[in-house]
Amino acid sequence: MYDYFDMIREFEVKKRKFEFDSQTDITFHIPVVLKEISEEQCHQSLTDRLVSLKYSEKVFLSGRDKLCINSSIMQSWFKDPVSKMMNHISSVLKEERMKDVGLIVKVGGFAESPYVQQMIRKELPGKHLLIPGEAGLAVLKGAVMFGHKPDIISSRVIDYTYGRPVVEPYDENKHPADKKINNNGYWEVDHAFLIFVRANEDVPVDSKVTHVTNPNSIHSRIGIYRTKDRDPVFTTDPGCEQLGEIEINRDETIPLEEQKNKTTFMFGDTELHVMCENVKTGKVETLTIDLSQ
Repeated sequence: MYDYFDMIREFEVKKRKFEFDSQTDITFHIPVVLKEISEEQCHQSLTDRLVSLKYSEKVFLSGRDKLCINSSIMQSWFKDPVSKMMNHISSVLKEERMKDVGLIVKVGGFAESPYVQQMIRKELPGKHLLIPGEAGLAVLKGAVMFGHKPDIISSRVIDYTYGRPVVEPYDENKHPADKKINNNGYWEVDHAFLIFVRANEDVPVDSKVTHVTNPNSIHSRIGIYRTKDRDPVFTTDPGCEQLGEIEINRDETIPLEEQKNKTTFMFGDTELHVMCENVKTGKVETLTIDLSQ
C-alpha cells in the first residue's frame, strides 16, 4: 500500500503543477510491484497492456520505473470538470445581485492548479482572481472554525426553494384549467406550492418565515418540499421532492375554522427546522431536516 500512496501523492503534485498550455510530457515514478500486478492480473506486461488500451503513443514506459503521459491526455482529464465549473461560475455571475462582483476568491485543492487559474482568467478577463495561501486547507479550516464557533457564519445562500402544499383559489392567469376543483361552489387548486424561501436567496442565520393557513380537515399531514425552481406553482411539478411531513391532529371540540395553522420555517443553520402550531390551542408539532444531505 505504501507504494500505491507514494504513486498517488506524486500524481497529485504533478496535477497541481500542470499548466494550461503545457506541451511537456508528465513523468511518474511507478513501483516495480505495479508491473508484477499487471502480469499477474492481466497476463500481460505493463507495456503490452498500454498498447492494448490504444495509448501506446501517448502513454508509455520510459526506463525501468517511469511512466510518461502526453500533455494532451492530462488536459483531457481537466477539460470536463473545469468546463462544468466555468459554466456554473458564469451562470452565477449573470444573476442580478452579482452584477457588481469584480473579485473571485477560489479555495480548495483545485484552486491551486495553474490550469484552473489560467482558464478562469481566460474566460473571465474582467474579473480579478485571488488565490489565498494554502487554498487547499481553507475548507478544512472553515469547518473547524464553524465547529468551535457556529455564529461565525452570518448568512447562507439557499440552494433550493422551500415550501409546503396548500389549497388556494383558482387563478386562470396562473393555474392550468385542468387543475381546478369545485369546493362548495368555489373554484380552487390543490397542491399549490406555498413558498417560504426561494433558491439563491441570502438568508441570515436564525431567520424565520411564517405563513398562517386555514386547515381543511381535523387530521392532516403537512408535507415539506423543495425544488431548484425559483417560482414553482405546484408541489407536484417536475423537480419537486418531499423532504418530510408533519402530522397534525386538531381538537375536534373546537370548530375547524377557528383552528388556524401557523407554519414556521427556521433557516440559516445546516438544518431546516419546521414548526407547525395550532393558533387556537397552542399545540406545536416540529420537524428537523438535515440540509447537507
